[in-house]
Amino acid sequence: MASRRQVRQAAVQLLYARSASPKDQGGPELWDLINDKAAITYDRGRVKVLAHFQQGRDAAVAKLQAILIDCSASILAADPGEKLAKDLKAHAAVEHKWTESCGNLFRLTKADTGDWRRDLYKLLPKSAKLKNHRAAILPLTDSFPPQQYNAFKGVFEKLDNYDDRARMVHFPENYPDQRDLDHLHRLTSEMKNLEKEAVERADQVEASLSELDEAIDKAAVNFDISRFSKVDLAILRLASWEILKVPELDAAVSINEAIDLARSFSGEEAASFVNGILDQIAKN
Repeated sequence: MASRRQVRQAAVQLLYARSASPKDQGGPELWDLINDKAAITYDRGRVKVLAHFQQGRDAAVAKLQAILIDCSASILAADPGEKLAKDLKAHAAVEHKWTESCGNLFRLTKADTGDWRRDLYKLLPKSAKLKNHRAAILPLTDSFPPQQYNAFKGVFEKLDNYDDRARMVHFPENYPDQRDLDHLHRLTSEMKNLEKEAVERADQVEASLSELDEAIDKAAVNFDISRFSKVDLAILRLASWEILKVPELDAAVSINEAIDLARSFSGEEAASFVNGILDQIAKN
């Protein structure tokens, strides 16, 4: 569940975005920015689940490489031109590289080094391509002796299972009942709830904009409200709405939280400025 501070901070960012660009009502890019910290936690969780799901894949890849050696004569007999041999060898190399990259990704994430999030986004789609390539290759082994064909089929099916699990990590929203993904589902829910609450709060503030701006303008003696920075004005509007429209909330709480937001977004001078105006509004 989003904290009050998170909701207020997101609402300020949304109010600022709407004020800065009336056409921007809070698109995906804005919410990517607002949820950045939560999104990093989410991606860390995805890497952890991926590593769990891929345990044992290196052994399956090693088995595939061993089968290629054992079946070299059958591979050549099926395609004397050696295209099949080259395709199988290249595929085994890609399987090895993907598995190695997955292990490296987990280590990079634990150490928090490198651009591990970029690596994650590149790695997951490649898993689906591996599965598609195996589906295209397997029929080319139909002419192999049964034992050798079954060896390829068995290891391909095992690798397919690993890629099915990687797909769960790539698209966890498609697997709501998968218990291994519960942590990811919870984080996704929290981000969606934050967006919902922040949008609701911003809408409430904007519904009373004329009244709020009048109160701010009256309290801002010798200051022209049109010259306020848009982020400071967003903070003032939100806090003024709470002071005027939510009487059960102690005004001092709203003022202190607004000061913290102003200090975080604009600096110490803005915090002092916001404090003075809100104090006047609370007194009036």
